[in-house]
Amino acid sequence: MRLSISVFLVSLAAGVGCESLRTPEPANEITQAEATAVVGTNRPAKFFRRFGPFAVSTDFEIDPADPLFHELETLPDQIRKELKIPTGTETIQVFLFDTKEGYERYMAARYPKLPTRRAYFVAEPKLGGSGDDLLVFTWMGEHLRTDLRHELTHAVLHGVLKNVPLWLDEGLAGYFELPPSSDGVNVSHLEVLRAGPFVPDLARLEKLGQVKQMEKPEYRESWAWVHFLLRSSPAAKATLLDYIQTLRTNPNPGPMLPKLAEAVGDPSKALTEHLATVLSPVTSGPNRTVR
Repeated sequence: MRLSISVFLVSLAAGVGCESLRTPEPANEITQAEATAVVGTNRPAKFFRRFGPFAVSTDFEIDPADPLFHELETLPDQIRKELKIPTGTETIQVFLFDTKEGYERYMAARYPKLPTRRAYFVAEPKLGGSGDDLLVFTWMGEHLRTDLRHELTHAVLHGVLKNVPLWLDEGLAGYFELPPSSDGVNVSHLEVLRAGPFVPDLARLEKLGQVKQMEKPEYRESWAWVHFLLRSSPAAKATLLDYIQTLRTNPNPGPMLPKLAEAVGDPSKALTEHLATVLSPVTSGPNRTVR
């Protein structure tokens, strides 16, 4: 028997944000015996802690009172309230490696066709059942807080929506990867977009279906559209929320742009004006704690 591993989302956090790789085809095929051998011996399994829907496995003890995990525990509720979506029922498994070397060694063995990245969200079809196992892999790096928030956002969305268009998926992950005190403002993205030249083009973004088509400008613009949709006006936010509700039952609802134009007039002009008014936040909290 061969086990088909379907990797829906793979994310890399970089200095100016997060980049993602989505593969529409299975990234790797291994036998059941190979999968059992790799999973059973190499990924963290000595200690286990539950934080809301997140089941965190490590090979070192973690402090359950750590503020990082308290913040992560509130992330699904933050996403639910902001996007008006229901709470997912699936457990999201988080495998937190002690070292970069151990993490990369495991990922290379388990997913040998995937490029090296700091953190991954993987949706694997369940063996003998329906739905997916929602898995997040990362290590104790200096960007742990951002990496986990980004990947867990992907996982939360995947657990309740039929599909999320690439630009929107990355824009939402880029928005929620930031601590609550930031109000979704990515300062690095904002500074680059303001410095220009920047010509918004949501129609082009909505046509992108492969991560290789997206570079840093596309990730910045995706974040900008999401922040505009959530923070500029009631009409813009209603357009996004209606679209997300459609995604709960329809994986292919078509482009958002026509409906957004009906709501706000000229979307590109409205986005540019919105970015000019956004204030840089004062954020707090460490990116890496745990121990």
